[in-house]
Amino acid sequence: VVESRGGIMDSIQRFSNLPTYLPASYHICNADVFFFLKEANQDIMRNSSLQSRVDSFFIYKAKLPPVLNATYGPFSVEQAVPLDLMLTSASFGFTNKFTFNWKLKSHIIDSSIYSNKPKIQTLFYIAGKDWDDYNSAERLPCVKMFAFLESREVVASCRLTGHLGLCVAELELSSSWFSSPPPLVSEETASLEGITVELFYNIYTEDGECSPEDEKWENNIHAGQDNEHKALPAMERIGSIIVYPNQDKLKQSSLRLDENVVIRLPLNPVREGDVVTFHISLADDSLADQFVLRIRTAPGVKIMDIRVSDADQWGVQEETDSARTTATITCVHNDPNAENRANMSSYEILQMDFEIDNTSSLAGAQQITWQVEYPRDDSVSELVVSEIFVSRTMFVGIVPLAM
Repeated sequence: VVESRGGIMDSIQRFSNLPTYLPASYHICNADVFFFLKEANQDIMRNSSLQSRVDSFFIYKAKLPPVLNATYGPFSVEQAVPLDLMLTSASFGFTNKFTFNWKLKSHIIDSSIYSNKPKIQTLFYIAGKDWDDYNSAERLPCVKMFAFLESREVVASCRLTGHLGLCVAELELSSSWFSSPPPLVSEETASLEGITVELFYNIYTEDGECSPEDEKWENNIHAGQDNEHKALPAMERIGSIIVYPNQDKLKQSSLRLDENVVIRLPLNPVREGDVVTFHISLADDSLADQFVLRIRTAPGVKIMDIRVSDADQWGVQEETDSARTTATITCVHNDPNAENRANMSSYEILQMDFEIDNTSSLAGAQQITWQVEYPRDDSVSELVVSEIFVSRTMFVGIVPLAM
């Protein structure tokens, strides 16, 4: 700001009485995304000096240590941003790489499991890692997952690998955990609401394998022995899963054979060697008290077992061929009094187990045909076909990777 008189500029320039500041410009080098910030209540007098200036900036993404460049006219100076100001994760202190954007993420594959198959799977991956910056010789750390149910504990480990730095930790809870509910959980609550199991993890370095060489997963019941692994951070919480005592009925579909008989069958695909259970029930308000079921399976599907759900209510006789691919089941109600059953809702009569052969390379839909006969009326229902979907590859879940 200059002052003039009569159109002639004085030879002496004088600064204004208003506060002034150094008009320097800034730039962050080696940072992919960064922002310069302004404080809402910033005191303008703080930057009124000609000697210094204070500004705030935020580094969102950087693959290399950032460098601050300040320029004032023809002058320029640079200084690396101290790493202790970058808040890098201590979890990756094992490497000399710049891990500012690295964050270990976890995703529980299935948050609801059942006591007959109490398997827990959690996907771990490194978010913020440059996919192109990958060296096959690089050894990422191991992740140890803990499952806690009050004083009970089970552990599993896996090693982060590959371009994405991911692995799946898998553990199976002991069946003794569910033989009786925990001391602080009532039996009624465990039956209706399930039992909650808490999951935690930590990261540790290991020169060898994270798990024994002859096993893919490490799965040890905690027995109080000292752990020789060097855990870098404290345990971080993953989340919780609910263990229900019964198989999930929501993952089953109903198929009506006629006006009297209904079967429930699984919706999910199965793999070779699996055993699939079908539930045969009487339809709502059905008065049928005697019928014959005829079942024929596709090649590669065998009838393994037939169980009566309530022997006091129903008498069941079964006949199967030597190959166990056809069966004739006669069902007779032990109390044929229609008045006592007129208002009864649907209830289960029997269960049938079918095994998928693991030597026949099955894939796709495998059919089972059903037919109901009524000897008293000399009538036969139409043939009804149910399908079991067999897959060689089982998709447990789809996990979005927020990189």
